[in-house]
This record gives sequence, structure tokens and C-alpha cells, in this order.
Amino acid sequence: MRTLKWDEIPDEGLCLEWREELPSLSSYLRTLSQIDFEFKKPLDSKASIVKAGKTVLIKGSVETVLELRCVRCLKVFPFPLTSSFDLTLLPLKEAPFEEEVELAEEDKESNFFGGGEIHLSEIACEQVFLEIPVQPLCQQDCKGLCPVCGTDLNLSSCGCPRETFETGFSVLKNWKLDS
Repeated sequence: MRTLKWDEIPDEGLCLEWREELPSLSSYLRTLSQIDFEFKKPLDSKASIVKAGKTVLIKGSVETVLELRCVRCLKVFPFPLTSSFDLTLLPLKEAPFEEEVELAEEDKESNFFGGGEIHLSEIACEQVFLEIPVQPLCQQDCKGLCPVCGTDLNLSSCGCPRETFETGFSVLKNWKLDS
């Protein structure tokens, strides 16, 4: 996994490109819990890194292909991912520790580094995690599985009766407003 020491960053900054191969990515993912995807291609990363006082500014991009599972039909499908990011890193010991504070928009793009070392590969993986859809779909119009027999409705239809669900709100569809 790629790291960079703060004191190795020249005053004029530097540009880096690196690739995380599948074995190191798999090893990294095993250290995390609740990961339900796999990398199908290496993670290619680029970063332009500049020091601004004790702060580090990173402008970068990541590119890979993931294997996700569709939430409707449960098929595994490839998910090409390309993302750009801007990140501000503050030294951990310089960070203000207040009881409770509301984050400003620029605070949401900040992170911290400790021990004078920046873990670039972890930052790249975080950017991948942020781009994964909450509910991955193999296609926008995925029909999913039949709730009765389990047939993949994208491939064929089944003869199962479709139930209509009545909720407490269904009485409102006949309600008329007086004008």
C-alpha cells in the first residue's frame, strides 16, 4: 500500500501515479467488515500533492472495475468506476477537538494524517467506497425476482398472481378536497 511521508513532499509539490494490484486490495478489504464487493481490475490512482503550511492538499483521481451484486435480481455485475476528488489533510495533533461542532461544507472534504505519514492507498480506497451506490442495480430498469417463485423477471415472466397491498393510506386515494 502506497504511503508518503510529509517531509518527502517538496515545496513545489509532486504528482504521483500508482497501481494497487488485486492481491493487495483483497488483503486490505479483509481488514474491513461488511464489504460486499470485489475489485475486478487493479486500482489506478493519480494525485497532485501540495503542502500549504502544515496542511496537505490532494487533487486526485481513481479508476477501477468493481464486481457488485444487484439489490433487485441478485446478479453479480461489473461496475466501472472513475472518480475525481479534492482532499485537504490536516495534521492530527493540529486538529481542534471541541465537544460538538457543526461541520461546514469545506470540513466535509478534510481528513487527518498522523505520524507525519499519508496513506495514499487508503485515501484512494476511501474514494472508491464513496462512489459505490447504496443500492446497486445491474440496469436501471431491473425487474428483480418474483417474490412468490423467485424467477428472474428480467429473463422471463412467471404465472404467479400479483398481490396488491393495501396500506392504511389507500383510503386517501378516493378522498376529495373541497375547493
